[in-house]
Amino acid sequence: MFFKGKNVLVAGGAGMIGQSLVRRLLAEGAYVRATQYKSRKITLRHKNLEVVSCDLRNEEEARPVFKDMEIVFLAAAEVAGAKVIKEDPSYLIMSDLEIHAKLIHLASRMGAARCAFISSSYVYPHIGKPNKEEEGFQGDPWKPYNYGLGWMRRYLETLCKHFQMVGRTNYAIIRPTAIYGPYDTFDLEKSHVIPALIVKAINRMNPFEVWGNGEDVRSFTYVDDVTEGLMFMVEKYAVAEAINICTKETHTVKDVIQILFDYLEFHPQIVFRTDKPSLIPYKVSDPSRARKLLGWEAKVSLEEGLKRTVDWYLEYLQTLQQASPAGVVS
Repeated sequence: MFFKGKNVLVAGGAGMIGQSLVRRLLAEGAYVRATQYKSRKITLRHKNLEVVSCDLRNEEEARPVFKDMEIVFLAAAEVAGAKVIKEDPSYLIMSDLEIHAKLIHLASRMGAARCAFISSSYVYPHIGKPNKEEEGFQGDPWKPYNYGLGWMRRYLETLCKHFQMVGRTNYAIIRPTAIYGPYDTFDLEKSHVIPALIVKAINRMNPFEVWGNGEDVRSFTYVDDVTEGLMFMVEKYAVAEAINICTKETHTVKDVIQILFDYLEFHPQIVFRTDKPSLIPYKVSDPSRARKLLGWEAKVSLEEGLKRTVDWYLEYLQTLQQASPAGVVS
């Protein structure tokens, strides 16, 4: 296996993608160094895993974790849903630009052989059909709220290409779409649509409030599929050229709601809040190039992925409750 015996850094190892990557890399026999910061922690313990607490925005703290790393996965990022993006459109732009520009450069400076960067489908213009990779720099991203986010991701992709041309590090770039799964952000103030719906359903909200009209269409992609595709990219296509890593299935928010209600045996009255923040009505990518170049395609259906995520979250809540002195989760 490609990663067996290699020194691999997962920058941002405590997040949703980071946690999935750490487990998969260890299963393939890699020696993994993973970073964590603030509230999110890596609870996994393994003889081949080194966990480092640091602020990756601080170069003095970040530089040592890159030392002697052959492969780097950049999985550190702020998380925000439609509410945060509409209230502060610059928040994600400035935070992600600050951290990723530094880490993309640091991977090159510290001599990593390969570096994986997770871009976004935000780069694409709104054309009403599944986006293909060549459209990533055509026209403008969706206006107004994704305009800056899209151009920021385009710039970071270009930065990867720059350092590949002038240095010795090869960059793998993926553009995922609507990722969800265990270790996602389940804070209703910051979460994306799926974790927000899961929290409301588990808490038996009735009437059940849904932001928007429920008709938004997405390529909801389970996190383990994304990390598998990312690892395929590092192994087979680290050429600083972005590839869509997402499911070919498309679903609406209403589809997600129905699957959750059926699984949890919960059927409340639904109230669609069209006055609440909702962003792009149609954001779907075409994954056919990943299948052709990498031999990769998503395996986990939306039904199975939602079940796994709900089960994980219920177990997580139980762990929190057991850890609380009063037996109550605040």
